[in-house]
Amino acid sequence: MAEEKKVSPILDDRPAEEDALGFAPYRDTLVEIVAGPDTHTPLTIGIFGTWGAGKTSLMSMVKAHIDERGLPRYRTVWFNAWKYNKEEALWRALILRVLDALRPRKEDGTLYAEEELGQEQRAMVRDLDRLEESLYRTVEWQELGRWTLDWAKALRGTAEGAAEIALAFVPGGLPLVNLLKGMAKAITGEDEQAVAEAFRRQVQTYRREQLRSLEQFENQFRALLDRYVVSHEGRLIVFVDDLDRCLPEKTIEVLEAIKLFLDVPGCVFLLGIDHEAVQEAVQTRYQGEVKGRQYLEKIIQLPFMLPPIDSADMRDFVGHLVPHFPDPRCADVFALGLAPNPRQVKRTVNVFLLVWKLSRQKLPQAIQPVRLAKVVVIQHSHPDLYQLLREVPRYLRELEAYFRAEEKRTMERAAPVMEAEAEGERPEAPAVPPPLAPFTGRAALRRLLTLHPSEGPGSEEANFIDLTPEQLRAYIYLTGRAAPQPTAEEVKREAFEPQMVRIPAGEFLMGTPEEDVEAIAKKYGIERKYIEREVPQRKVFVKEFEIGKYPVTNFEYRAFVQDTGHEPPRHWGGDQYPEGLGDHPVVNVSWLDAVAYCEWLSEKTGQPYRLPTEAEWEKAARGTDGRQFPWGDEWDASRCNTREGGLGTTTPVGQYSPDGDSPYGVADMAGNVWEWCADWFQAYEGNRFPDEDYGEKYRVLRGGSWSTTQNNARCAVRIRAGPDYWDNFVGFRVVVAPALF
Repeated sequence: MAEEKKVSPILDDRPAEEDALGFAPYRDTLVEIVAGPDTHTPLTIGIFGTWGAGKTSLMSMVKAHIDERGLPRYRTVWFNAWKYNKEEALWRALILRVLDALRPRKEDGTLYAEEELGQEQRAMVRDLDRLEESLYRTVEWQELGRWTLDWAKALRGTAEGAAEIALAFVPGGLPLVNLLKGMAKAITGEDEQAVAEAFRRQVQTYRREQLRSLEQFENQFRALLDRYVVSHEGRLIVFVDDLDRCLPEKTIEVLEAIKLFLDVPGCVFLLGIDHEAVQEAVQTRYQGEVKGRQYLEKIIQLPFMLPPIDSADMRDFVGHLVPHFPDPRCADVFALGLAPNPRQVKRTVNVFLLVWKLSRQKLPQAIQPVRLAKVVVIQHSHPDLYQLLREVPRYLRELEAYFRAEEKRTMERAAPVMEAEAEGERPEAPAVPPPLAPFTGRAALRRLLTLHPSEGPGSEEANFIDLTPEQLRAYIYLTGRAAPQPTAEEVKREAFEPQMVRIPAGEFLMGTPEEDVEAIAKKYGIERKYIEREVPQRKVFVKEFEIGKYPVTNFEYRAFVQDTGHEPPRHWGGDQYPEGLGDHPVVNVSWLDAVAYCEWLSEKTGQPYRLPTEAEWEKAARGTDGRQFPWGDEWDASRCNTREGGLGTTTPVGQYSPDGDSPYGVADMAGNVWEWCADWFQAYEGNRFPDEDYGEKYRVLRGGSWSTTQNNARCAVRIRAGPDYWDNFVGFRVVVAPALF
């Protein structure tokens, strides 16, 4: 990008002040119901929706619309239940908030001074004071009822001090303190029990009196509202928000307070709740004795289910939230890839804005905004896939390739005239790595990864299919700054089976012609005997088999180590490979380790996994035409990881695909790591050059590595090592084929 564009700031989570969600029709309808003079009250309306669906925004819009009418007798009250969740009695906080809203106020919202009140207003204040006082009297005896004492110890004075301190904090508790002191001085023996019983009878009497006061509250509240609000054609409209975020018992407290004490003519309640969460709260509170749905039907007379935002409104909503994306196509990514939940959209967009700003500091040339937006959407909407990508970033490229191939295949099958169909054929289904199989049926993921054309202007900035694993890792690394590290349980344990490539049965040219030995030795400056081990070149028939598209990775090998307790590679930390190397080939493994892995994998999958024979390995690497390198006869250091590249370590498998792949699409057959084969290091049939290393004492390694030069990257090269040998440039890949013996 030539110049840095203006990017919108981080978003807050406050309710929407403007209607960016298309809520105006819902708002107007609810206002007409709530404030309409013909609406019968009391009425409780449930605004149902999941967390973040826009319930608060809609209720805020309704309240603002009613307030703007300027009707002095229409009192609106906003009660955020979660704000008062730590109150011992949440129901009391609600009622007090309602009573406070009825107090006479000036236009600026402040209370009148006592001398400024009219006669009717003074009477109203006195009535409100009495109602508030009755609430506190009730609570003081309920709180007192929770205290328990060892009466025998209390009467002997040993607990008197503790009791006095406890009761001193309870309004009305002083007479009980004095009574306890008097008893402690004179009463012992048989009289203790009688006095204790008398004491309990006294407490119960006071509780009955307060219960009668509580029962009178509804009548008094009804009379007050009728006298000061309803008689003046007014209405009390109470908005209760975030009730479903409270503890279950608190949620039920509020709902029952509304029904028992505030459900009187002139009152309208709007409850913004996740009805499923409230139903679960009912089940928890009543232990299944009361059904949540029936409970809500008793409380709520008018349910309104907040509908999801449609696709067109989602695009407008995202564009309204962020007028200045670094690339306007990002808005389409979020609108298409996210669930229609305003809060979650804001949160996900904020993550994008954060990591985009971070990318400008750390990776300014490597990160494209549309790709980054797609990864952020995957991180939020498909967290299981994202955790897999943290281990193996190349899976993102392969999943997009699968979806595009499947899309093309579907279009071809739908074409009215098709040559393949005329011949009775069908396009072959694209291959997919086994760990990605659970994700191939997700339509939303398919839409996201095929949103932008694979070719044409801007496609190289929006898609992943042409990126190397290291380039993909930059996106995963960046978005990982806004996500917690996964736990071991979150890593998909079944994602261990390697991706395989089918190699057809048939002959191929194996080995090196004897007449080429001198020229190769001279070209690379090595002794003839090392080239003589590759002769003669001849045609070899190999049955059909499947071979790993890549060498076995750390990620795949970890499942084996953790499942069996097998000794991990020397550079690992216990059963965990070094961070960021999940898609690198496993190294520091011996031939014996590789065989043990194959045996375990066979047992886990029921497939006959083993190490490849030399013939199988070489055919998969060079095809049938005897080429020198997997891509052809000419050396190209940009197609593999050898010493010429200067990296000095392994690279992610597939880093050089597809340019460095074999004719069958097998990757990393040249460089990266030497790979164990099943065979003993023996002379080829027809080889006339003796070698003291031949026999059943060494196993074969193929393919070269990051630490060797181009000579060892030739497809025909073979070296040997003991079965227990290991090093940081030695790995392996597997085949599925019948056992050798």
